[in-house]
Amino acid sequence: MFLKRLFSVLLLSLFAIMTACNRDVTTTQMQHTRMDTTMATPRAHLTYMVDNALLHDMSIAEIHFVPHTRELSGTGIARLDRMAMMLDTYGGTVRYETDITDEEFVQKRLDHVHEYLATTGCDMSRVEVKAMMSGGRGMSAVKALAAEDKAEQMRMKDRSDIVRKSFSGT
Repeated sequence: MFLKRLFSVLLLSLFAIMTACNRDVTTTQMQHTRMDTTMATPRAHLTYMVDNALLHDMSIAEIHFVPHTRELSGTGIARLDRMAMMLDTYGGTVRYETDITDEEFVQKRLDHVHEYLATTGCDMSRVEVKAMMSGGRGMSAVKALAAEDKAEQMRMKDRSDIVRKSFSGT
């Protein structure tokens, strides 16, 4: 009698485990899978473009650190890992652009970046880490103002369309 009950409990437990592991896939999960596969195709090309931009810019910012600490965030680690390969090949200056005025704190962050790059195997005799404006061409002030002006015109047009539609009742 006892063995019969034990066997039925084990059988029911096994059935519960088997059915719990065989859940239906939701639409959201299917969509995420589809997005992952469609993003995988251009990802290789985008990686090369990002590496080119990274090589040109060579900068880190506040987002690459855990707030109020000298520790690198996950984003910072990922960026420095990509940057380390290029720094080891070409050398260069890593620029830390910040508005923080506490020089001692900024220096601790710079030292931490230097230490991290050294642990990646990067040849630190060819690498500098400085607090300075990020590199790269950027955009001229004339082009930046023109782009901002165009964006403002688009915002104003959108607002006037919204107002016009609300008064016309459509």
